[in-house]
Amino acid sequence: MKGVLKNSIWGLASQIIQNVLLMVFFVIVARNFPKKDFSCYLIANTLYQVMASFSALGLGQWFIRQLPDEPDLKAFLNKFLKIQISSGVFFYVVNVVVAFFLYDDPMIKVLTALIGLNIIFDNIIYTVKNLNIAQFEQNKTFVVLTIEAVLKVILACVVFFYPYTIVALSVLLVLIRLFTLNLFLAISTSKLATFKSIFNHKVPAAYVKQLVRTNWPFIIVGSISVIYWRIGSILISKFLPVVNVATYEVAFKFFAVAELIPVIVSSTIFAVLLKSYREDDQATFNKHYHFFFKLYLLYGFLTFTFLYSFADIIIQLAFGKNFADAAFYTKEMFLTMLFYPTVILQANILIVLKLEKKDMWLNIISLLVNVSLALTGFIFLKNYGSFFRSLHVVNLSILISFFVFHLLQDYILIKNKVSTFLEVCYGYIALVVCFALYVFLAPLLNNYLLFISFWIILLTVVATTDKRISGFIKEKTGRYTPQPE
Repeated sequence: MKGVLKNSIWGLASQIIQNVLLMVFFVIVARNFPKKDFSCYLIANTLYQVMASFSALGLGQWFIRQLPDEPDLKAFLNKFLKIQISSGVFFYVVNVVVAFFLYDDPMIKVLTALIGLNIIFDNIIYTVKNLNIAQFEQNKTFVVLTIEAVLKVILACVVFFYPYTIVALSVLLVLIRLFTLNLFLAISTSKLATFKSIFNHKVPAAYVKQLVRTNWPFIIVGSISVIYWRIGSILISKFLPVVNVATYEVAFKFFAVAELIPVIVSSTIFAVLLKSYREDDQATFNKHYHFFFKLYLLYGFLTFTFLYSFADIIIQLAFGKNFADAAFYTKEMFLTMLFYPTVILQANILIVLKLEKKDMWLNIISLLVNVSLALTGFIFLKNYGSFFRSLHVVNLSILISFFVFHLLQDYILIKNKVSTFLEVCYGYIALVVCFALYVFLAPLLNNYLLFISFWIILLTVVATTDKRISGFIKEKTGRYTPQPE
C-alpha cells in the first residue's frame, strides 16, 4: 500500500510540474512566432498526437498486468518494445501520408514529417513509463520528464536572444525527445534492453494479432479522448483560416489546465467509491456519489466563473494583443466545464458498476455527436451567417456532445438506482440558476467584487444546507466534529 501511495504521489507531482513548465513553453512560443507559423506547428502536433494515441495499441494496462507473471522479464520487455517500435514506424508513415493528403501548405507537411518522429520515440517511452509503474519506480519517470520540460522552456527562452524559425524549433524539440528517450533507457532498461537486443528479438505475427484482438477496446478508449479534443484543430484547419487554430489552442490550453485537477483527483476518488460499493449498502454508496457529485459540480462552476470574469485580463497578460480574440472563445469553451468534471465522476461510477463497455459506447456516441455537429455547421450552415464560419461551431459542438454524454450517463445511473430522476433534475436546475445569475450580474458589478462575493454566498448556502460538505470544509480547516446523519 505504501508503494502504491508513493507511486501516485510521484505521478501527481510529475503531472503538475510538467504542465506548469509546458504552459510556460507554450506561452513563450505563442508570443514570439508568427501566428500562421505557430498554427502550422499546432496542426502538425495535433496529427502527431492523434496517431500516437493509436500507435501505442492501448496495451499499457495489459503490459502492467502481464509483467509480474512473465518468467523471463528481459525477453518479454524486448518483445513488447519491438511491437511498439514497429507500430510507431507504421503510424509515422500513416501520419505523413495523412498530412500530405489533407494539406497543401508545405510548412505543415515539413513540420508533420519532423514532429511525427516523436510517434516512434513515444512508443518506446510509453513502454518504459509503464515498466516504471509496474515496478513502483514512478520517480524515475518524474525526473526524466521534468528534465525534458525544463529543456523545452530553456529552448523557448533562447528566442529572446537569438530568433529562429518554427522549423528549427521543431527539429530541436525532436532532438530533446530523443535525448529523453535515451535517458529513459539508461535509467530504467539499461540491463534489460538495448536497441540491438530489441532488433534481434523475433515476434511472431500471430502473437501480435492475438494481442490486438484481445485488447481492441483499450485501443478505442485510449484514442477516443485524444481524438475528441484534437479533432477540433483538424476541422478548424480545413474549414477556417489556419490562424484560427492558434486561437482555439490557446483557449484549449486553459481548459486542459482546468481539467487536470478532476482527472488527477478521480483516481483517488475511484478507490473510495469502489471500496464503498464493495463494502457498504446501496444507500451509503449513493450518498458517497452525491457528495462527490456536488464537489465536482462546484469545481466546474468555479472554473467557469473564474475564466468568465478574468479571461480577458489573463490572456492579454500571457499572450498579448495578438490573441485578444482568444478570450471570448476561452469563455465559450469553459461552458463545457459546467459538465466535464461530473462526466468524469460518472464515468468512474460506471466502471465501479462494471459497465465499462457502456462507458466505451457513450464515449463513441459523444465523439460522433461532436464531429457530426461541427461538420454540419461548417459544411451545410456556412451560408447562414458568420457564426457558422467561426470557432463557435467547434466550441458549441463540444458543449452539446458533452451534455448528451452527461444525459446518457444520468439515464444509466437512474436505471441502476444510483440516482433518481428528481435528483438529476435538481442538479441541472441548480446549475442553470447559478449560471444565469452570474451572467446577469457580470455586466453590473466589478469582476473582482462579483467573483469573490458570489462564491462566499454560494459556499455559505451549500455548507449550511449540506451537512457532509459542511463537515468536509470544517475538516479541512481543522474544526471538524463528527455529526450523526
